[in-house]
Amino acid sequence: MATIRDVAKKAGVSIATVSNYLNNSKPVSSQTANRIKQAVDELQYAQNAVAKNLRSQVYRDVGIVLPNFNDPYYVQIFQGIQNAFLNSSYFVNVAFSDDVPELEQKNVKSLLGKQICGLILVSCQPDAWKYYYNNFTAKGKPLVMIDRQINALDANFVSLNNYAVVRDIAAKLLADGRRDLVLFSGPQEFTCENDCIRGFSDAFAGANLELPPSALVQTSITKESAFSKTIRLLKSRHPQVIIASSSLIATGVIEGLHLLGKTVEEIPVITLGEEHWNKFTQSFASYSTSRPAIRVGDTAASLLLEQLVSPLRDTERVVLKDITSRFGGFTTGLLSRHAPSLALQTRHPLRILMLDNPVVHTFQGLVKSFEAEMGIPVDIHLLPHHSISREIQTASQNYDVLMFDLPWVANLASRNLLLDITGRLAQMDTSMFFQDALQQYVGFRGNYYGVPFLYAPQMLYYRKDLFDDPVLRADFERQFGGVLHPPLTLKEYNAVAEFFTTSTDAVAYGMSLAAAYTECFAPEIHFRLHAYGSRLYDAAGNVTFDNPQTLKAYINLIRALKFAKPDYLQSTDVSIIDNFLKGDTAMLITYPAFLSEAADLRKCSTSIGYSLVPGRTPLLGGWSLGISRSTDQPDAAFEFLRWSCDEKISSYFTIMGGQTAVVSAYTNDEMVKLYPWLPLYYKAYSYTQRQTLPVLSNGQIVPSEQVDSTLCHWAYEILLNHLDIQEAISRTQQELEVLFQSFLHSTEP
Repeated sequence: MATIRDVAKKAGVSIATVSNYLNNSKPVSSQTANRIKQAVDELQYAQNAVAKNLRSQVYRDVGIVLPNFNDPYYVQIFQGIQNAFLNSSYFVNVAFSDDVPELEQKNVKSLLGKQICGLILVSCQPDAWKYYYNNFTAKGKPLVMIDRQINALDANFVSLNNYAVVRDIAAKLLADGRRDLVLFSGPQEFTCENDCIRGFSDAFAGANLELPPSALVQTSITKESAFSKTIRLLKSRHPQVIIASSSLIATGVIEGLHLLGKTVEEIPVITLGEEHWNKFTQSFASYSTSRPAIRVGDTAASLLLEQLVSPLRDTERVVLKDITSRFGGFTTGLLSRHAPSLALQTRHPLRILMLDNPVVHTFQGLVKSFEAEMGIPVDIHLLPHHSISREIQTASQNYDVLMFDLPWVANLASRNLLLDITGRLAQMDTSMFFQDALQQYVGFRGNYYGVPFLYAPQMLYYRKDLFDDPVLRADFERQFGGVLHPPLTLKEYNAVAEFFTTSTDAVAYGMSLAAAYTECFAPEIHFRLHAYGSRLYDAAGNVTFDNPQTLKAYINLIRALKFAKPDYLQSTDVSIIDNFLKGDTAMLITYPAFLSEAADLRKCSTSIGYSLVPGRTPLLGGWSLGISRSTDQPDAAFEFLRWSCDEKISSYFTIMGGQTAVVSAYTNDEMVKLYPWLPLYYKAYSYTQRQTLPVLSNGQIVPSEQVDSTLCHWAYEILLNHLDIQEAISRTQQELEVLFQSFLHSTEP
């Protein structure tokens, strides 16, 4: 049977929004209402009659009881809860128990007096099942417990896999020969703390070692209590490593260490921490895991909302994964500071060739970190897109590290301009990248010639304020007979562009199009060819450009020009963004990397929307970093590559507006709260189309620059009205055939 969660997922909205629509408790836009109605119909979702009777009492207050707001874990949990209820008709009431049972009961009693319709609880009373049964379960009031279960009570429960995380960390330390370990945890009666203790104990059992009783230190979950226990512990022993079940406990432990003249280098402290982009300042521990606390809160709130709508639903137990488990986890090497090897000392600065664009300018600011960490000076040389390929092919010997566009890897590798680093990649955790990203970005004939650096899928941006305007929506429906929404097809895209260009004064033009030079014009052609199913050549390397699908793609392109800002022959990737942000155009298709900074979107977050490109076939834009085959310092060059895609640096880069190919940058809940478009960028990867190069029967590879030059040359002839569409397509086919033949008969490598 379909649930409200299923409806929300299918409609692409929150559970709170579906609830508002079903209950008429808060206005929902007509576009959203249409999507929800369609999802309800398709899933045959039916609300429960009992739920309707309960809702008739119109109780809209929800209770939240947390231990405190001193622990960043609970702060983030509350952020997740708040996010889930933000657009709902419910009011959130929060109280704190300080882990005092009497205070918890007092707070809950006060909330019940406000006629709360449900409760989210982190309880310090594991045996209080009768109280909560009488006041919630028996009365049909939904209850969601976080981390700490109330024994024998049937209620929703959300937690993390603390058992597996602590077990794995302890097991790796033991395997590394570190036997004198201590676990600082909260009271064993709390489910989450008991999980940590069990995981720690099982790690010793798995290593056939006896767990000394002194290795378990239980404390109340405050930094003061942890501080006191640390002082007592260090009177008699100095453990090799201390593991803490929370960052609040770790803070007290580290305070005790410092007071007694010890440092985390002497006695490393590992803690279960929270997701943060600021890796240095959020934890002073030697290593901190990244628990998705925001997602814990959001999940708990979603379960509560679901039961408010469907009270007869079965309760659920949800265990989320700690981020450390998803991305390679803990290694004992993380406890040692990385010092530059003598082999990496360089005679001259590391010479790096990079693309001259806003995102790389941002990245330059981070390079000082590499210089400080590795003691290797860096000299970066910037060139524009249309010059950098020529520089690589004619002067690669002048550089140690090369930045190259995604389609170039086969040509550069086949010409021996890039160093094969397949063997070196064993020194990196490559699972942090998007799936198959190594093959997509730097793979050639089974080997790898660099690391993914910039991830930039084509995206559609649009003026949300215009698309949501009721007058404009009514006008569009009257003229085109459909709903004004972010276009799903290229035909819709042109229709929406036509409407904004010709039928309203709200904005000057429907869109902009960049065609100032080949590098910015070619993507406009390629993504339309992909959308209509056309291909330039087949698997055997035969040119297949002249086909009905190409004709459809070109007709769509030429029609689009009628409703674009007319300066397209002078427009670049940067200028069309300026047009859009200034309010000259209603829509924009571009790569995120061309936005000058992430703040461009944040400044206009209430008026700018983002979606997959029409046709759902965005080009996979991206740049990689490789090592020049001519370098005399390959070790230092590889350290720069490894540093550039480190998860920590990727987080900082994303905060500053960059887009990496490292997954954690798009799934970090704190980052997503700051930049809500990141999940869509992540989702777009599965739709992206990589521009591949033709490999001919003699093994020759036709460079993408020459293919694009031919493609754009004849497309410009259409734009300038020198040729009709079919003639230009025929000429393109003929010239591509000549180009391919020249490489087929070439003896050059």
